[in-house]
Amino acid sequence: MDDDNPLQRPNDPSEGSPDDDQAMFLDDLTSLFDEEEEEPGLPRWGESAADEEAADEGWDSLADAAPRWRDDSDESPSEHQPAMASASQPTESASVFEDPEPTEAVEFPSVDRVDEVLSLDVSESPDMAGIGDPSEALLSPPPSPMAESRGSAREGNTVAAIVVGLVLGGIVLGAIALGEEVTLAVLAIALLLAAAEWFTSLRHAGYHPPSLLGFTAVAAMPLAAYWRGAEGILLVLVFALFGAGLWYVGGVGRDRPLSNLGVTLFGIVYIGVAGAFGGLLLDMPDGRELVLSAVILTAAHDVGAFTVGRAAGRTPLSMASPNKTVEGLIGGTIATIAAALVFISILEIGPFGDGSGSRSDGVVLGIVVAVVAPLADLVESAIKRDLGVKDMGSLLPGHGGMLDRIDALIFVLPATYFTALMLEVV
Repeated sequence: MDDDNPLQRPNDPSEGSPDDDQAMFLDDLTSLFDEEEEEPGLPRWGESAADEEAADEGWDSLADAAPRWRDDSDESPSEHQPAMASASQPTESASVFEDPEPTEAVEFPSVDRVDEVLSLDVSESPDMAGIGDPSEALLSPPPSPMAESRGSAREGNTVAAIVVGLVLGGIVLGAIALGEEVTLAVLAIALLLAAAEWFTSLRHAGYHPPSLLGFTAVAAMPLAAYWRGAEGILLVLVFALFGAGLWYVGGVGRDRPLSNLGVTLFGIVYIGVAGAFGGLLLDMPDGRELVLSAVILTAAHDVGAFTVGRAAGRTPLSMASPNKTVEGLIGGTIATIAAALVFISILEIGPFGDGSGSRSDGVVLGIVVAVVAPLADLVESAIKRDLGVKDMGSLLPGHGGMLDRIDALIFVLPATYFTALMLEVV
């Protein structure tokens, strides 16, 4: 052994072998489980019956010390009866936990239907006096401020439309009374305003048409038709075609010549050529009465379709214009034929009311206008839908633009012209 090494244990001859140490450790561990600790007050295994009775008496003393109910009896269970057994017997102390005697049942009136409950008369109550039917007050929603403002705006638009319509009617009647030249001037101005709205809408939709060329051609159409007849219309149309070609060949316009030329020429034909038939009618005998007949029948159709469609319109007429209804179409047709019968056949306005068989001629014209006018409205609605605009303009309050107002008339003018030729009334 090294004496200088403190970690080395000395060889003690008295120290036992490792087997003896293990045996002693097992003996000590076993002795821990064999010893029984003495704890006072707790029963042990194998205690006598006397010890059990003493334990029961301890539990009884704890039960006596517990709080008692007011109706508990002073009687205690028998000494020879266990405490847990006495709890199972019915005593007066259990009366507190018993259900009280049932009260008298309240009979409610039986109601077989829900509407009988809603029909109960509560108007006699002072709180409900003056309200009227309480079920209507509960079921009807309160008026929305937005709905009220929308309704007032709609009424304002209707009043404005009526006023503007009367003013336009007065201008047309005054122009017709003053002569063909004044009527032609009013027609040319209306077509020029409609052309301006047309080309402006095209530019907003992304097109770049030669607007100046379009304005000139549309304004010249009715003048050429009045002075030169149908040849004048063809002459202006050909010059418009050449001018549009030069517009792009000369480098004034560069973007999308095909589409821009197409919408330009379509606008010239749609507004200028169709409106130029007014100049052809004015060039005929009784030309002012022919134009007046076309205006009266167109106005009758618009008023009848608007009134009936707004009052009873339920069935959509076409996807091109969801606001137009079948009921409005029927109302406009009846109003147009009735106006033709009264103003043209009976009152004999225009050449359709002269000579034998004139009443039937007036009705025929009314039927033709009743077919053409709604077609013109649908065509313009389809165009506006494609351009993405609600109205072509805002010049006329309640009507939109000038093109929105005369869209049916520019179709009725050529229809009146060809009907007069076929019926040989001129």
